[in-house]
Amino acid sequence: MTVSSTIATLLGSVFIAAILVGCAHSPQPDPTAVPAPTPTPIDVAGLLARSGDATGALETFRFQLEHNGVGGTPLTESLTVTEADGTVVSPDAVSVEFAGTLGSFAVRSSLITLGDDSYMTNPLTGAWEQVAREVSPLGFFDPQRGIGSMMTEVRSPVLAEKSGESYVIEGTLPVEALEPLLGGSLMEGNTVDVRLTIDSDSLFLQRAVLDGRLTATEPDGVARTITLSEFNEQVTIEPPKQE
Repeated sequence: MTVSSTIATLLGSVFIAAILVGCAHSPQPDPTAVPAPTPTPIDVAGLLARSGDATGALETFRFQLEHNGVGGTPLTESLTVTEADGTVVSPDAVSVEFAGTLGSFAVRSSLITLGDDSYMTNPLTGAWEQVAREVSPLGFFDPQRGIGSMMTEVRSPVLAEKSGESYVIEGTLPVEALEPLLGGSLMEGNTVDVRLTIDSDSLFLQRAVLDGRLTATEPDGVARTITLSEFNEQVTIEPPKQE
């Protein structure tokens, strides 16, 4: 036998031995093992409906409204809100502090609504004045009919993200779903992109991002972020003391 044939024989023996060793140590299936369950697909529309019910049942919560630096939300014909921070107490009370523009002037003001009565600080003098009920943003931030019902109006919803703490759902929303906030100034037939973050345990809506124009006077590229927090904490809203 030549040297080369001897080396070839040895290599072949090593190769075969390696195969046998590998086979001997290959794990064998356990006939008693229970197969892992197949994850059940999430019913996104059902999740939105349940979140709407949970959010609609809230007694109190805090909200913040912000814009991406472009435009604002018209509260009246001459008053546009760029940011707001407030508290809602079900069924018919809201207290809000907001910043915006009155005509061409930058203003800050506060608003309180209790039932059919609404009060707002005069942006120029700071004094409380009673105002028309339609000025109040309560229609949208009312947990009984505002945010909760908005959840069921989302079109073509898809689950964009899922973590241990939250679901993120994306879709589109007809602007008519926001009519309680903006009244008849909406661009009827228009839609905005929506991104909703929902707490995976409580199913409360935590954040809604509305990307797109709601009114004809708004600039392109406007986006609103509504953040909800401090759910069901003890809060009392009282009418302002007027001098």
